[in-house]
Parts: sequence; structure tokens; C-alpha cells
Amino acid sequence: MKFAPLPGTTLQASRIALGTAWFGTAIPEEKAFELLDAYFAAGGNFLDSAHMYASWVKGGAGKSETTVGQWIAKHGRKGVVIATKGADLGMTRAGIRAQLDESLARLKLPSIDFYWLHRDDPAVPVGEIIDWLNELVAEGRFPAFGCSNWSPTRIAQAQVYAATAVKRGFSASQIGWSLGRVNPEAAASAGGQRFMDDETMAYHRGSKLAQVAYSSQAGGFFAGNYDPAGAPPGVTPNAAIVKFYGTPANYARLKLCNQLAKAKGCSANQVSLAYLLHHSFPSFAIAGANSVERMADTCGSADVELTSDEVERLESPAVA
Repeated sequence: MKFAPLPGTTLQASRIALGTAWFGTAIPEEKAFELLDAYFAAGGNFLDSAHMYASWVKGGAGKSETTVGQWIAKHGRKGVVIATKGADLGMTRAGIRAQLDESLARLKLPSIDFYWLHRDDPAVPVGEIIDWLNELVAEGRFPAFGCSNWSPTRIAQAQVYAATAVKRGFSASQIGWSLGRVNPEAAASAGGQRFMDDETMAYHRGSKLAQVAYSSQAGGFFAGNYDPAGAPPGVTPNAAIVKFYGTPANYARLKLCNQLAKAKGCSANQVSLAYLLHHSFPSFAIAGANSVERMADTCGSADVELTSDEVERLESPAVA
């Protein structure tokens, strides 16, 4: 596993972060503990959660953070890098504080290593938001913070305000980003989620703001079940994933991933994740797995090397 500085902090974080959205619900606590153990055994140390995770499941609200908190209580805090997200119920100073208090109680911790604003509210001036977050940094709740699902325009405005006011600004952004570019029509119906596009890529390349990508495995698009030559026997490709990623360009990327994987002695999924880690700005990939075997494959992607030519070919594949 490879590491890089956690943006805005003195900590070293594994470049493959573990997503915990389904911990405590679709992935029961015992299984979640097994996956956490396997992730740390593989060298990972960067956990990503959120205040609202699993709130879409009856009785699931808070289960992700609670499960992570139970595992930390059992295994200890040392060496564990923890990030969580809030500001889901409206962007107010009181709302952010209330959700952060609940998150810390679930995690059984006095502070975390990184805090994300889960959504933006363009009606709220960026200066107010930066001021609220700096208050929490001063109180020792977290040393650094970032934005999730924010537009490049709003991020730039926030960074200008922070620099002018001599305050801490965003240390990273988090959006949906994988080797597979999302079908624009599907992205438009994704409920406020933002996905990598040319404008956002240009912003990160110019600003060097770190990107911590969610949906980094494109829902498993590069793991074998969506091969244009045909899915494995007995497998029916997920229609939602096809809607998001089933474009000629992405199928060309999948074909190229298979070719590179064969040459490098790794999996196509590992090639697709490795792509995210080969850019001119700091980057991390939040990935999940529902088995120890898949966890090993996911974590192994950090050790796959790609040349600049291979990255360019993956970004702009030849479409037949």
C-alpha cells in the first residue's frame, strides 16, 4: 500500500481509503469488522464515513459511524485516519455543529482527522462557511476540512475568501470519480452528486487541490461483469451501472484495462483504480469491498504503476 500526506495535516494516509457506507446495515457488524481487519492487514489506514450514511435504510441512520466507532474501540485509535461528512440537512452553523457532535459520539472520539461538507448550499455565502469551519479547527474538532459535491466555481470562491481573510481553506474536494466517465444524463439525475468532468479536471490540474474520489470503482464496471465480450455465465449486469457507465468510450476503456491487466499481471479493476492515483494533483480513491478476496484486489491497486502514455490512453481511448 502506498501513502501520501493527508491534505492539510501532518498525517500519512493510504491512497486507497475504505468506504464504510454499508457498514452496520447491508454489511453486518461482524462482517464489517472482518473487512476492516483485512484492510488494515493490507496496509490501509484511511476510513471514510458520513453522518447520513445508511439513512436511506429503515433504522440505518448512523450505523456506519457507529460500526466504525465500535471497531476503533476494540482495536485502538493508533494509526487510524478517520474522516466523516456532515452538513446534510442545510448549511447552517448550528446544523454543522449538531451533526458533528452526533458523529463524534457515534465514533466514540473527541476529534477526527478530516471533516467534509457533504453538500453545498449556494445560497449561503462561502465566507460564512469558511468562518464556521475555522471555528471548529480552532476548537480542536479536526485539523483540516474539505468539500464534497461542490462545483469548481464555489470551491474557487471559498479558496479566495480564505486566502484574503488569512484563514484555512479547503484542503481537498470529494466527488464521484472513476476511470469510467458518467453518462451526463445519468449524472443529472443523481440527487446533487457531482462527477468528474473536463471543467473539474482542469480546476484540479490548475489549483493542485487534492481529490478524494468516491464511486472510484464505477460500481464494479471494470471488475468483469460488464465485459463487452459478455458477462460471466449466470451474471446479469446491473442496469443502473449500465445506465451510468455503459458508453462506447467506457467500453473502450474496459477493453484497454483488460489488455493492460494481462500485461502487468494484475486485474482490470486494479488498473482502473491505479489510474486515479497517477495525476499531477494529490489524489486518493475511496473504495469498498464485500469480501476479503475483493479487499485484497482493491488494496493491491495502489501498487500498480502506469506510464504517462498509459494514463493518456485510458483517458482518451480509441473508440471503434
